[in-house]
Amino acid sequence: MTELLGQVRKLKESDVESLVQLVDAHPKQLLPRSPDDFKDLRETTWVAEESGQIVGCATLEIYSPKICEIRTVVVKEGFRHKGYGEKMVGCAVAEARSRNIRQIMVVTSTPEYFEKLNFGPCLNEKYALFWNGE
Repeated sequence: MTELLGQVRKLKESDVESLVQLVDAHPKQLLPRSPDDFKDLRETTWVAEESGQIVGCATLEIYSPKICEIRTVVVKEGFRHKGYGEKMVGCAVAEARSRNIRQIMVVTSTPEYFEKLNFGPCLNEKYALFWNGE
């Protein structure tokens, strides 16, 4: 991992369109997000910025005083392996811990990445299953 050349900071309203475009560029990995999604979670969204360009994001969505999810974690191709993802996830974990939220989950197509960041199965389960009926 090389040294961060940019910064990780909280989302500003002027970042929203860049984030929507970044997420839209990864349709196989990420669920689509609208500008309102980011605006609603402005206080718990972090961006990676390098040379004035938004190159990554991560969002903490709080569901209850007990559980939250780190979601929409992405770093633009060409800016990966610099530590941005780890730093943004770390900010989200720190925010959850500062709010005394003990259960922090992530739903991902890259479990190996999150396992390196101390995420693992809950109660030794291997899968998160979602109801997909009508």
